[in-house]
Amino acid sequence: MFFTRIMPKICPRVFAALMALGVSYSVSADTFYPPYQAKSATDSHRFDELYYIQPHNTFEHGNNLTGWLDQGYRTLELDIIDRGDWESWDKGPYVSHEASPQNQNCSAAQNDQLGHCLDDIVSWMNSHTNAQPLVLFVDMKASWDPLNAWYASEVEQLDEYISNYLTSRLGARFYKYQDLINHLNPHFQSNYRNTLKNVGWPTVSELKGKLIVVLTGGHIGDVNDRMESALMSRLGAQATFLCPDIDTADADEFSGTIDSISASNSTYFFCGNVKAGDHYQITANRAAEYKQIMHLWGSAGDFSNTSYAANWIAVAHGVSVISWNIDAPSQTPSWTQSSIPLVGKRRGLPGYFKIKPMVAPQYCLDVENAQYSNGSDLISWNCGNGSNQRFVYSAEGQLRPKGNNQYCVDFNTGSADNGDDMHLWDCDGGNSEKWQVNESGRFQNLDNGGSHCMDIPGGSAESSEQWQIWSCHGGDNQKFYLESVPDWSQTSF
Repeated sequence: MFFTRIMPKICPRVFAALMALGVSYSVSADTFYPPYQAKSATDSHRFDELYYIQPHNTFEHGNNLTGWLDQGYRTLELDIIDRGDWESWDKGPYVSHEASPQNQNCSAAQNDQLGHCLDDIVSWMNSHTNAQPLVLFVDMKASWDPLNAWYASEVEQLDEYISNYLTSRLGARFYKYQDLINHLNPHFQSNYRNTLKNVGWPTVSELKGKLIVVLTGGHIGDVNDRMESALMSRLGAQATFLCPDIDTADADEFSGTIDSISASNSTYFFCGNVKAGDHYQITANRAAEYKQIMHLWGSAGDFSNTSYAANWIAVAHGVSVISWNIDAPSQTPSWTQSSIPLVGKRRGLPGYFKIKPMVAPQYCLDVENAQYSNGSDLISWNCGNGSNQRFVYSAEGQLRPKGNNQYCVDFNTGSADNGDDMHLWDCDGGNSEKWQVNESGRFQNLDNGGSHCMDIPGGSAESSEQWQIWSCHGGDNQKFYLESVPDWSQTSF
């Protein structure tokens, strides 16, 4: 992937031909051109600068748990149930999403328990000592006896169990919560969250070959309060990273007070478990700013969570662990090999950008005269620094201008047809205001089955010309360069 400052006096077709011959121009990190590619993860990046793609409920899918690691995934998820006297069992609680034990894809001869799955992971790690850091999510399910599942004391015991089990097998290769605290202590400033924001995690190089364990879930309706009690009781000995529930569009929970946890105790948490939904991008932006783990599950808008556009949005806005509904490693999308890898650079794609036609990159998509109202024309205009040329790609797939966040890029008929003019309209959740970015550089509108794309009329952009939609055909006038711009606050939708 190249990140190139587009030179407006060069014909785009000539530019593309030169690039194909290996000729490059001055490199800048803020312009992306098709075929798009996210920035890669390197050993010098800190752990908080990475994103991971995760197969949801990994234990239920594929022939064996480590087959996902062989495919290139570096984060897994296990569900465990609070059933029986697991605290005294050598292999710990059962691994299951249901109320009853299950024989899943870990190595147990019969019902899988947490220890069986941990053994499989440890065995894989022993054969891959230089692998990127692994992240294991253990989700505490209350499907068995919900009224009595996962008291705070049991969350403490689970942390202690995992600590003892993995320390005896991995030693220092099990990276603990307390290890991060020790990393932050020499730089401590006011509280640990602020210190993490200023210092960040250790580098990938420092964490290679190590395992991080994150706990999510717990007692239905009382997840956060019980996590708070457990963590405060275990401070100084805590091994796993507790990941309380954070509201979809409440960014302040990553920087301030978490629901059901006191303001002072919130500063000891470095992870949030977030359900995908409208406007989650503002929460992801804050999580990335504060260098915390954000685990995103579910789906937003009309995208499946395995779609290219959904993952673009998640990576671009700062999600660190993106959960997928996928049944087998062989179903991994091919674009993970070419565009958005399974592990890459967090915010390694633009979520805030200018849109430049490939056929005339001196122009930008522009809200004419910066007039924001229903029906305002969207035209080509010389690129500048105005808020009327800057757009956020929202969690739902909308393109909202910086100048007025309550309007969306839309078209004038509401039902996609060739030649429909593009304009602004109130964001109302309709398909006509949702756009699916494509690896090849297109923006497909979700109306009419995604058959129509953002299009430059006549194939050659001219100043003041209104943009349109047209049947997707792959021509250069339907491909766009994206120049990243700084984030801005979004407070009204």
